[in-house]
This record gives sequence, C-alpha cells and structure tokens, in this order.
Amino acid sequence: MVQVIDMTHWLRIRLPWLAWLTMLSCQAVLAADPGSRVAPVAPPPPVAAPAVGAEGIQPFGANLFTGNFLKTREDGLNPNYVVARGDQVAVYAWGSVEINNVFDVDAQGNIFLPGIGPVKLEGVRNAELSRVVRAKIKEVYINNFNVYTNLVTSQPVLVYVTGLVRHPGRYAGLPNDTLLYYLDLAGGIDPDLGSYRRIEVIRDGKVLAQVDLYEFLLNGRISRVTLREGDTVLVKKRGPVVELGGDVARPALIELTPKARSGKDLLAVVPQAAGAVEVSLVGYRNGQPYNRTLPVKQFETEQVEDGDRVMLSDSGLPSTILVKIEGEYDGPPVLSVRRGARLVDVLNLVRVNPELADIRSIHLYRPSVAKAQKDSINDSLLRLERDSLLALSDSRGEADIRTKEADLVQRFVERAKLIEPLGRVVTLRNEEQQNIPLEPDDTIVIPRKTDVVRVSGQVVVAQALVHRPGMTVADYIQMAGGYATRADTDEVLLLKPSAEVARVPLDTEVAAGDEVLVLPKVDTKWVQTATDIMDVIYKIAISAKVALDL
Repeated sequence: MVQVIDMTHWLRIRLPWLAWLTMLSCQAVLAADPGSRVAPVAPPPPVAAPAVGAEGIQPFGANLFTGNFLKTREDGLNPNYVVARGDQVAVYAWGSVEINNVFDVDAQGNIFLPGIGPVKLEGVRNAELSRVVRAKIKEVYINNFNVYTNLVTSQPVLVYVTGLVRHPGRYAGLPNDTLLYYLDLAGGIDPDLGSYRRIEVIRDGKVLAQVDLYEFLLNGRISRVTLREGDTVLVKKRGPVVELGGDVARPALIELTPKARSGKDLLAVVPQAAGAVEVSLVGYRNGQPYNRTLPVKQFETEQVEDGDRVMLSDSGLPSTILVKIEGEYDGPPVLSVRRGARLVDVLNLVRVNPELADIRSIHLYRPSVAKAQKDSINDSLLRLERDSLLALSDSRGEADIRTKEADLVQRFVERAKLIEPLGRVVTLRNEEQQNIPLEPDDTIVIPRKTDVVRVSGQVVVAQALVHRPGMTVADYIQMAGGYATRADTDEVLLLKPSAEVARVPLDTEVAAGDEVLVLPKVDTKWVQTATDIMDVIYKIAISAKVALDL
C-alpha cells in the first residue's frame, strides 16, 4: 500500500513528504531554498492524490457547464420543431369558415376541427402548420377563407443523457431545448473521462447527429437537433489528450481528433502568448521517453501524441525546467518545476512506499555530468590512440609487436567510444540528502530496495547473489567462482546504490544492493600504453559501471 512518509526519519532532513501534485501545479508550489539544507516544518496530514481534472489545469471546455444553459431557455418554438402528441395548436380561420379555438393533438396525432374533421398534425413541422390546416379546410370550403395557426404549448419530452457525464439519467425538457441544456441538466461532461468532441444523438438505435463542442466554443457552430421522446444523448469516451501550458492564454488539456494532431491544431485551440518563441515537447514514442525543444514555427508541423506535454516559453530563459523521475515511486515520469528548484523540494512532491523504495540511496543522472565524463574518456582515448601509433621500436620483432598492439588498442578504442556514461551525481553526504539545485533534464533516481548483491567484471561467473550479513568483498568474489585469468586483484570497486564508487580492500563488508566490480589487468610488459588503458578502464567503470577489457 502506498503511503506518505516523513522525511525526518528517512532522510534526516526533517521535511514532510506531501501528496502527489500534478505536473503543472508543481510550478506554483516549488520554492528554491538559498541554503543547502531545509528548515524543519511540522508534517501535514496525508492528502489523497487528486484526479487530473480536479487540479488547476482543466480540459478545454470544462467551464462550459456551470448551470448557465439551465437559466437561458428559449422563448417560443423554432420553425423546425415537429409537432407531437399532447401539443396544443391554436387555429384561427375567417371568411367563409369561422374557427377560433385551441386544439389538443390527440393520441392518434390529430386535432379535430368542427365541421371539417380530423387533421393529422403529428410529425408536421411548426412552419408547415398553417399550410396543412389550410389544405384540410379547402377540402370542404373551396375558397374565400384565411387561416392562421400558432403552436401554443409543446409536450415535454424525456431524453436519456448518458455516457461519460457527471450524472447520467433521464431528463425532461422541451423539444426545442438545446443539446447543451440537456448536458447541463446531467451536470456536464466528466472532465476526466468524457469527450468534448464526440457526442452523439441517438434515435431508434441510429446516430441522428454527431456534435463537436470545440466547433461551438471556437466557431459558434453546433448542430440544431429537435429532440423527441426517448432520444439518447451519448457522451463518448475521451480521445487522446495533450497538455498545453507555459506561455499560453490559459493552460488546458486539449483533446485530439484523427484530423487535428499537429502543433498548429493545438495552438488554434489555445493561442500562445505574444512572446512565446520556444516549445518543450515531452512524451513517449514507441514506448520510449521522448523529449524535444524546438521553435514555435517548427512545432506547428510537429505531430503530437496522446499524453504529450507541451510547454511554451518566451525568448528569455524558460521559467520552468523539465525533470525526470525513475525508480520506485508513484506518479508521472516527467515533472515541470520552477527554474532554480532544488532536489529535496521536488522529493517533497513525490509519493513513495517506504517498504519498497530505498530513499537513502536517491541520486541524480545529470546530462551535463555525463557529457563531461564522455569528453574526459574521449580525451583519454585520443591520447591512447596517438601514443600507440607513435610508439617506437628498436627491431623488426618489436615493430611487429607494436603493430599488433596498435591494432588491439584501436579495437579497444572503438568499443570504448560506444559506451555512454550515466552522469551519476552522489547527492547523499553524511547520511543526509543534500538540497542541491536541479538542472534541466536531470533524472532523479529513487532505487528500489533489494537484497541482491551483484558481482561482475573479471570473475569466473558474473552473477547476482542474495545478500548475507557479514560477508565481505572477498567472500562474494569467491561465490562468483573467484577471479578470472585477467583480473586485477588490486582494482576491486564497490558500487553503492547511491551512486558512490570506492576502491576497497577485500575484507570490506558488503551491504544489500551493492555491486562488486573487478577490473581487468593490463600487462605493462607487453603493452607500452598500459597506464593510459587503465586510465580509460577506470573512468568507464566509474561513469558507466562497466568493466571494459582490452
């Protein structure tokens, strides 16, 4: 069961973990701390994670149904209204025939005119009443008369409003009441589940009309349907949704259609601010995280997908940055936080289960650090290539050895260039989580608790072993079959779940979640560039957790 935990006990920084907030609300909540620690505050009670629609950001059109349509019913009936049983029709005739009365449309759909007989009015449009009545009277009185009709009252109809509305049910109204009136009666569309773009009017099992409320909101157009007894208004399931925020007129969740999936379509719904020039697009493509930053003009042709998050920013530095989270936690994988926000401030917004999450080992993956590590490795590789190619030899035999050595080094360099550093940043110091400032595209790693110890590198059988209290590095190497032939027994690294890496003696006790990494040994008698190779191997082991062999 997921619960909110108190950081006083777990991280010793005396900050409460708050309930999960949605991504946009983080912008308003986060506040930077000028110091490296956080002052103690009293822990608030746990708060349940709210639904998406209950937060500050709402679906586009969510403010449409606030009861206004219930207060503004039409006066009179529209010309296209179709007469039904129970309606009242006033008939006036003068000249050769005199009629002045109000008649009910009976169960057979007729009114009865004295001296004329029954007149079938059920199914007749309001605009056609006078013509139909005149034609019937003309069967008895050929000419010299005039007719005027008026639909006095209409029979209320009962319409089903169902699907993803707040209060599905059967509602009474007049036939000329709009679709919006009936939706308002049902409490409006469910903002978390219902579609504002796929609403159907069903009659006798067939779809009579399809309504897109975006057309009404943006262009003032809506299908005019005269509802009848037993009709059904069905709100379909919400389609793909994109969150649009940042420098826009109003942040909103925008529903997509198969024909409207470009950035231009998105900005046609909610316009950008005048100064917006850059767009950050975060989402998933083919099951993989996707993150792009591009100019607004280029974004107009970009195709967006369900679940994308689009943030517009002005020409200066953006007011928010995107931070990723991975590991054992409950919430979305990407947060938008205020520029200058700090690690612990963000952790306060993440809900975790203390039985599963190893919060003592929280650390960062930082792209800028990964780039610096990659540059350092590349510099070492360049120096290694140069030294191997320029190595001098005193004899033909030694020259052949140096040629083979250069070929071996080249293959090593090619493999080393393929390895990408993780950019891990240790954020724990003296058992306290440091409240360091976050950078754009940082990844906060919340490791899962584990009872496994991994042994890898130059051992006989690299494997994962169940942790046993009191066992040392030497014990675990022995359980992995001992050292491999090319192992360097002096270069054993211990990698902690918190991203700490240390060269340790063999009698060091190993904790649950640690990884023992045995590095390879390079023969300095055979390879002149052994020192440079070991430098690269060591850098790769620390930055990428890989024991690369020659």
